[in-house]
Amino acid sequence: MTEYELEDALTSTTVASLEAFSMYVTILASYLVVAYLAGSKLTTQQMFIVSVLFAVSSLLATWSAFSYMERSIPFADALELLNPERRYGAQPSTQYWMLTLMLLGVGASLKFMWDVRHPKAE
Repeated sequence: MTEYELEDALTSTTVASLEAFSMYVTILASYLVVAYLAGSKLTTQQMFIVSVLFAVSSLLATWSAFSYMERSIPFADALELLNPERRYGAQPSTQYWMLTLMLLGVGASLKFMWDVRHPKAE
């Protein structure tokens, strides 16, 4: 692969990862708005449907972001071998931090819906 092809592949996979992360944030924000505004008014069946759709779609976006980031690392490593003076920034640990943060976001959102539907008596 030429340097140009490597840079193009790195850019493409990085952009795809960011797009998947953007989709995740959109899904997460939508679910939180639904939970806040209508969570206590939903029937159990409606809440279950909304929560399952949220969990599946956000986990799919999480997996996509993780996978694309994982694919970008070899391209960055190859480019750094060609140009040792340049840093391309893809670090393997970054994908695991992102994965952890996204999974925690899913769990926290489901907990938020639970708290809205089961308020503590004061």
